[in-house]
Amino acid sequence: MTSGRAFKNVCVAAFLCLGLSLAAGPLTLRAQATDEISDDMCKGEMVWMIGWCLDMVMPGDSVEVASLAPASNARTHAGPFESINVPTGTATRAFGINPQGDIVGSYTAAGRTHGFLLRAGEFTTIDYPGSSSTEAWGINARGDIIGRYTLTGRAGTLGFLLSRGGFTDVSIPSATGPGGKHVITLPTKIGASGEIVGCFHDVNNLIDMFGYVQRGDEISTFALPSTRGPAAAMHNGITPGGKIVAGLVFPAPGRARGYLIANSVVTYLDGPGSVNTQAWDVNPNAIVVGQYDAGGRTHGFAYDENGFLTIDIPKSSMTVARGINPRGDIVGVYNDSAGAHGFVLTK
Repeated sequence: MTSGRAFKNVCVAAFLCLGLSLAAGPLTLRAQATDEISDDMCKGEMVWMIGWCLDMVMPGDSVEVASLAPASNARTHAGPFESINVPTGTATRAFGINPQGDIVGSYTAAGRTHGFLLRAGEFTTIDYPGSSSTEAWGINARGDIIGRYTLTGRAGTLGFLLSRGGFTDVSIPSATGPGGKHVITLPTKIGASGEIVGCFHDVNNLIDMFGYVQRGDEISTFALPSTRGPAAAMHNGITPGGKIVAGLVFPAPGRARGYLIANSVVTYLDGPGSVNTQAWDVNPNAIVVGQYDAGGRTHGFAYDENGFLTIDIPKSSMTVARGINPRGDIVGVYNDSAGAHGFVLTK
């Protein structure tokens, strides 16, 4: 485990490491929750994103499906990795990174899960007001943060937006769910102009899990079927302008496929030799990151026009890539004999 004062440097091949100084412990960010999102994402300062508002591939529209043959051999990444460990935590997970290099994720301390923001070497704890657990999953260039939280006595998971110091519940409404919301809402990433992607369901991810794009009060849903139900899809990343959406589908028990939606075409991503591939984010250069199972373990990956690039932290038993920024910096999670750690892989 790291000392909590600095990143532990873990390198392969290139032997290039960076050292970042961290504060001795995380600050804590708590704010009042607000009831609704007041900004119209398609007006005012966001008018330059009008292409998103008019031309987005709306989930639910008819789409063509193009299968993408997996590469026969994945390339192995060689470059500088840095571990991310919240000093007071027993497990740290990194989920999202913005263009400025700010990182969000979660950590466990004293049996409770908290969200965190890592900015300029300093950790800030994020707890949704009144929650029993909080995770931060995505951050955009404006510093808007989205994530998930749970409440004692309420089954399932809810979604939140943290913007300009205030929390807003952004759970997907339901006429039949508890408190007028679906049992589970899982926001995963937030785009440049505030569009949120994720999934929601009430039963399980093989039966009624819909991917969604949420922009203010406007919600569009997307379905890909499984062998057990009509909807088993999850949106996980979106590019500026909404031109590309990345996600994953569970077509059958024990199976997963990554997907991209671009120009009304769904393209599937299958990792080399894998029946379990999950796409977790995509950047403006159409580089997709995620994970796939093969050879008895879980590998992280980055995918571009050259094929799959495998990402395995040295001495790890599992590596998953969860976020990528426009520069190509990648964050994620790895497990080793000491437990769970976040990581950042710099371009």
